[in-house]
Parts: sequence; C-alpha cells; structure tokens
Amino acid sequence: MYYNISFDIAAILILIVLAVGMNTVLYTDTHGHKLVCTYIYSVLLVSVLDMITAYTICYGNMVPDALNLILNTLYQYSSILCVAVAMRTILNYYPSSGRNSMIINRSILLLLTAIVTLNLFTGWMFRFENGEYIHNKLYYISYVLLLVIVFHTLYVVLKNRSDRPATISRIIILFLFLPTIFTVIQMIFKNILLIAFGEAFSALIMLFALETPDYRKLMKTMNELEIAREEANNANMSKSDFLASMSHEIRTPINGILGMNTMILRDSEDPRIIEYAENIRLSGNTLLSIINDILDLTKIESGKMELVPDNYDLFSIMNDCYQMNRMRATDKGLAFTIENDPDMPSEYFGDEVRIRQIMNNLISNGIKYTHKGSVKMKIGFKENGEIQNADTEEYGTLIISVIDTGIGIKKEDLGSLFKSFGRLEQSRNRNIEGTGLGLHITHELVYMMKGTINVESEYNTGSAFTVTIPQKIVNRTPVGAFDLRLNEHVNIVTGIAGSFKAPGKRILVVDDVKVNILVFKGLLKGTELTIDSATSGPEALEMSANTKYDIIFMDHLMPKMDGIETFHKIRDNENNINRNTPVVVLTANAIVGMKSTYLEEGFTEYISKPVDQKELLTVTEKLLDQVL
Repeated sequence: MYYNISFDIAAILILIVLAVGMNTVLYTDTHGHKLVCTYIYSVLLVSVLDMITAYTICYGNMVPDALNLILNTLYQYSSILCVAVAMRTILNYYPSSGRNSMIINRSILLLLTAIVTLNLFTGWMFRFENGEYIHNKLYYISYVLLLVIVFHTLYVVLKNRSDRPATISRIIILFLFLPTIFTVIQMIFKNILLIAFGEAFSALIMLFALETPDYRKLMKTMNELEIAREEANNANMSKSDFLASMSHEIRTPINGILGMNTMILRDSEDPRIIEYAENIRLSGNTLLSIINDILDLTKIESGKMELVPDNYDLFSIMNDCYQMNRMRATDKGLAFTIENDPDMPSEYFGDEVRIRQIMNNLISNGIKYTHKGSVKMKIGFKENGEIQNADTEEYGTLIISVIDTGIGIKKEDLGSLFKSFGRLEQSRNRNIEGTGLGLHITHELVYMMKGTINVESEYNTGSAFTVTIPQKIVNRTPVGAFDLRLNEHVNIVTGIAGSFKAPGKRILVVDDVKVNILVFKGLLKGTELTIDSATSGPEALEMSANTKYDIIFMDHLMPKMDGIETFHKIRDNENNINRNTPVVVLTANAIVGMKSTYLEEGFTEYISKPVDQKELLTVTEKLLDQVL
C-alpha cells in the first residue's frame, strides 16, 4: 500500500514554525499559552510518527513485524495524548464545567489506551504478518472513541457558550471540527494522510485566534464591554422600575394636594385664600410636569415609548394648549395667540396626546424664554395628495410653528439645543424653571412620528420652531379660524362641577389612601351621585358582592390585594352582582404605555392621578350614559 505523506510534511513544517514562535516573539507566561504549546508538541509527535509508520507500512518487508507493530502502537499512543491535550486546552476556557467533562474524557482515553495495549498481544485492532499491514474488527474503534470525545467536548462548549464571548466559542468549535473533518476524509481516502495536517491547522487557529497577546487583550476588552452592557441594561431596568414606583409614590400625595386645592378654589370666597391656592396649583402643576418629563425621557431611552394613534379633533388640541398656557403668558405680560389656516381639515388620525405634548412643549419653551413681546403658534396643513391603500385614506403634513420674541439662541449653540438635561447659557438662564428636557423629548417624539423639527433664531431677537408631522385626514370639514371659534366656545372648566346630575346612581371608589377618596368625592360634588368607598381589595369584594354599582373606580397599588387582582376576582365570580359593572382603574402609575396595559387587563377606562376633574366628570358621564 502506498501512502501520500505530503500533508504530514506540511504539518511538520507548520508546527516547527509555531513551536519556535511560541517560545520567542509570541511567548507569554500563561496557563493557556502553555497548554497550546503542549498541544503543538503533541501534534508534532503525531505527525512524525504518522510519517514514519506510513513508510514502514509501505516497505513492511524491509522492517520486522514486531518493530512495525511497536511503531504503529506508539503512533496510536501519540494520537491519544494529542486528543487529551487538545480537550484539556479547550476545557480550560470553560472552568465551570471542565472538571466533570475531563473525567469523562479521561475515562474514554484510558479505555482506548487499554485497547491499544491489548492489541500488542491480541491483534484485535491491527497486526503485521510477513510485512503486510492487516486491519482487524476493532481497527476503527480508535477513530470512534476519539470522535466521541470530540463531540462530547463540542456539547460542553455549546452548553456553556454563554460563559465566553461568542467569538471565542466559534473559534473553539472550528478548532474541534477541522481535525474531525480531516479524519473522516482520511477514513474514506485511506492512502492520503490528513489527520496530522488537520490538527496542525487547528493549532494554528488556536494560537493566533486565542493565545496571541493582542487577541487576548481584544477578547478581554470585548468581554468587559459585554459585561458593562449587561450591567447598563440591568441598571436601566432598575431605573425604570424605580421610576415606575416613584411615579406612584409621588403622584399619590400630589393627587391629594391638587385635589383638595381644587375644592378650595371652588368653594372659597376669600381673595387672599384664593391667591394662596392658585400659587399651590401653579407649583403643583409645575412639579407634575417635571415628573412627566422624567418618566417620558426614561421610556424614550429604554425604547419603550409607544405611539397610540386614534381619531382626534384639531380644535380641541388647540383649545387645550391655549387654556393651559394663556395664564402663564398673561402673568408675564406677553401676548399669546394661536393662528391657523381656517380651511384645513378638522379631524386627523394620529397620537393626540403626543401632538398636544409637542405643541405645549414648544409654547411653554417660548413663554419661558420670552420676557416681553409675544408668543404665537401657527398651524397649517399641506396636502400630499391621495396615497392609495386598502382604505383609500388621504394623507398630508401637519405644520406647527411657534414664534417668540424671546432671548434667542446663538448660532454656535443650535447644535446642542435638543440634548437632554441641557440648558444653554447657564449663567444667563439659571432662573428659568424646568428640567431642560422639553425640547429633547419634543425632538424624539417628532422623530418617532417620522416628522421634522427645525429652528431659526436671532440672538436677543427671538426664535421660530417649526415641526412637520405626517398625518392621515379623517374629516375634511374645515376647522375654522381658531380665534372665532374660541369666542364661541364655552369654557367647560368654569362651573364644571355642576355639568351633569345623576341622582339615584351609585358608584364605588376603592383606594387605600383616605385623602384620595375625599378628593374623589369632592371632585364629583354637585353630581348628586351616591358614592361609597372602600380602602382595600377585600373590602371592595365584600361591598361589590352585596350592593349593585353603576361604576367602580379602582386604585391599582394597594396592600394585601392590589386593584388588578381585586378586579379579576369581581369579574371571575359568576355570583358577583357587579361582574359586568364598568371598572375604571384610578392609578398614580402614569408611565407611558400603562393605559394600554390596564385596558388589556379588561378595565373599561383609565384615569391617572392626580385626577383631572374634567376628565373624571367626562368619563363618569359617558359610562353612566352607557349604563342607561
């Protein structure tokens, strides 16, 4: 039989170069480096013995049978040693599971060593007779057992790959597969000696991919970055959880403060008391605005901010923005106006809450930085033509501009305008209220809506912010001129407490904070509703089982049994007479996205704390009409 030993020669040359390099320019005093060196020497031994035994087998008649048997047995021993070193080198990278795996591998290798040793006396694997190399039934047992070790080690690597960066695991898998592939090829083409070459090539990969100083440093850096990324993600999740908890803890007392203050403003006739209460209202709303900004920023940074599009009326948003900002502008002596194209469509499909937030942020920013003159919001709509789809909906671009005569912005500062927690010219603007988040949040919201935001400013003269947002047209009826409609519009906030009467209707409010219950009842004063209260989930269950209610208002976070659990117990009890009663979640958990979460739980409506009297009355009247 003739063997092609050219691959063995190539392997020997490669291994000599590697051995020299490992002990000179690539030398490092590490355990892994020493294992790779040992592996290179063992592969070099295998290559030399493989080449020698190939020669003696080809010229068996020139070599005594006993010597041939000994040389081939030594080759088998060297192969076992090579595999043992290779597996130890690999498992060195996975110390957590390496111990048990080494015990399994060693057991298999000891079994193989015993079989090779017995072969000296039995010839069960191979023998020589008159110079002829003869394979017996157990000839392939060495290949099979070695492959078992390789696949067992591969299993360990895959199982524990999370212990190491993905790049290291991929390299080790390649290290395992190369000798295996070459072994299979040699078993098919018996006259080409490829095993040693495959092992040499794998040693080359192991050395330069894992054990050179630069690569180890890179892998260490990548590993540290991965750990830092996980720590940052965990910290971000902890921050979100903390802010969600703080949202509830802070909003609960604010709800009591602003609610009681609303009743003082409504019932008091003393001008001095009304002035004090108005200052409380302004300060409370400012604090609430700061909390909302921080929570919104947290959601944006974590990628959890979601848009909730629905049909909305443009005049309603403009009126809300006007009512929310006119007093601040008046107090500063500023002229505040809203102008719009009277022929633009009146209704659109989009996220009404976020569009109102964008308008308010821009107006609020203009009022804050304008000390004299005016702040004006202009709204227009540009038709994009019809975009044909399944519903043949029409689209266009909503254009919102806020122009002020304020302090302006320097050209060199425009690039930093939309950064979070940033405030330009700190020494000049240190007395300006707010967190510096408004414009950053506005920028991110506009980006989420696939819109644009631009600013033109002249220092000490004023600024103009322009936002464009793609919107779908729902109703082409002209919205009309805002100033004309405003004069006709009745401000429903004035005298809102008596806006509807519902004698004979009974509702239940569930809240573990008694002040919140007092505020809730005060906000509904004048409606002639019968209002029962419960301060815990179990108490609410007992009351709902005995009394029929038209609406149940349920707080979320309560001790012992929270609002969600209480709600589901009411709904799941077939004998509860309020099983189908509308249940409104009344919660200080105002994180963005929570409304959809509560509605998915099955709640009929969602009202956030601090409770807005207008919203509470609107929801109550709507649900009572549905009950009728």
